[in-house]
Parts: sequence; structure tokens; C-alpha cells
Amino acid sequence: MVGKTKYIVEYFQADALAWTARAILSLAGVEYENKFPEWPAHSPKTPFGRMPVLTEISPDGSKFVLAESCAIELYLAEKYGFLPKDIKEKATAMQYYFQFVDIFETFGNHTFYYKTETSRERFLDRVKTFIERHEPILENSKSGHYCGDSLTLPDILLYFLHKSVIELDDQSLNLFATQQTPAISKLVAMVGEYPGIKKAFL
Repeated sequence: MVGKTKYIVEYFQADALAWTARAILSLAGVEYENKFPEWPAHSPKTPFGRMPVLTEISPDGSKFVLAESCAIELYLAEKYGFLPKDIKEKATAMQYYFQFVDIFETFGNHTFYYKTETSRERFLDRVKTFIERHEPILENSKSGHYCGDSLTLPDILLYFLHKSVIELDDQSLNLFATQQTPAISKLVAMVGEYPGIKKAFL
């Protein structure tokens, strides 16, 4: 019997930068293990001194180790069919993807580093701009998805962004009010129906 490919996701005991990788693996129905190494003692054992780190273990026992969250997410999304096949559609999905990368960086700076009213306002302004640009994109989608008629990486990231923002505070919750963002809210609800999506959260 041929064995299955397995994965180890090394990160802190938090969702943050490892959530998307976990979500892709969960949605794909792939077996994976979360590991929470002692930090910073584990730092020298990682490729670049930081996490997350993904280890892919093939049925023959060989290992493929990949660091950097964006590289991990794009690799898994490509491998498990969460990126379009057409080169132009893929480029379109990628432009949405890097919008999310940018906004999550602003979120991380506020939540984990600066934690000031200024950093909070900077993040919320970024979210407002995001909504202004992305709501029309999804309004014009016949399927309600960012790309084509199936779940892709930008859809998954929208779900996580929505959850992250509405849990920040009451003012943030109002940004994604359903009456103001019907297309975004519809896609968030669609993604939330996938059984694997909630398994990604710790």
C-alpha cells in the first residue's frame, strides 16, 4: 500500500502566520501535525531563524523543508488546487493575494508590535481602503468567488481577514457590517461552510 504525504507545521501556539497553511491542508483533507517548538532555542534549527516552517514528508520518507509564510502558502495552494491553472487568472489571484499580505502585515504591526492608537488607525484605514476596492470586485463575480467558480487562496484569506478584523474591537466589527459589504459577507459565509476551514484554528 502506498503511504500518504504528511506535513509538519512549526509555529508558535497561535493562528497568525501559520493559519493559512493549516487552512489549505485542512481544506484539502491532508494529514498534518502542529508543532510548537521552544523559542528562541529552536531558531538555529530553522532555515532562516524564524517561523513558520513546513516539513513535507513523502511516502518514501524523504523530506522537503520550506520556510517563509508566503512561500509555504503559495506552494500548498498550487499543489492542492487553490490557485487557477490559467496563467492570467493565476496572476489575477496573485494580485489579490498580495493585497492580503500587505494588510496582514499592517495588522501584525499593530497587534504584536506597536499597539498604539496610531497603529490601530493605520490598520483600520487600510481595511477601509481594502473594502472600497474589493467589494466591487466581488459584486461583479457571477459565482461570488474571487476567481472562477471555486474556492481559491484569496477566498480563504478573506475569511481569515474578516475574522481577524471583527474580533479586534466593536469599531472594527462595524467595518464589515453585512449591509455595507454584502458581496464580501456572502463570500465569507460561503467559505465558512467548508468543514475544513474551522479545523485550521487552534
